[in-house]
Amino acid sequence: MTVYLTFAIKKKLLPYLVERDGYKCYLCGIEFKDVREPIIEHLDDNPYHNDWDNLALAHQSCNIKKANDHKDFIDIAELKQEENRKHIFVRETFSKKNNKVSTEIEISNKCYPITEKYLVDSILEYGWLDYKSTLADIAYLCKKKTGHGSINQVRNHLIMLTSSRAPFEIIKDPITQKKIIRKR
Repeated sequence: MTVYLTFAIKKKLLPYLVERDGYKCYLCGIEFKDVREPIIEHLDDNPYHNDWDNLALAHQSCNIKKANDHKDFIDIAELKQEENRKHIFVRETFSKKNNKVSTEIEISNKCYPITEKYLVDSILEYGWLDYKSTLADIAYLCKKKTGHGSINQVRNHLIMLTSSRAPFEIIKDPITQKKIIRKR
């Protein structure tokens, strides 16, 4: 680790320390009321010893009392450091896996059936569709029905629905030379 804790390192450490110790001062046990209240404190008072088991959250005032040889706080710091070493807290153990599907994938999953239904219904009715206007039409429908509509996303769905094994194909209209979508 670096000589001193940088802001970036402190930002990375904070969730780990909160997960390990709770959002409270390890010296007095009182929860922090403001996000600016906690400081990252070195349990052994050595600012160069930045091992994660040597760090904890504390109030500035409690840290000053400990630095001024407050016997109770010094004992608490030593016990906390020993506890951290025994439990061997490793930051990776605190990375929670997010089982929730990302918003982008959710939107894509909602827009795919809209794209497919539009192709099926329109091609049954008209026999073929102009590729360019179909992109915009489907993106508009997706936006209207889901609140999100991306032409790139629709284009990806159309590529999938017109792949070599899919029921539709994209060809050039022999008369207009424009791309059209039709049933295979």
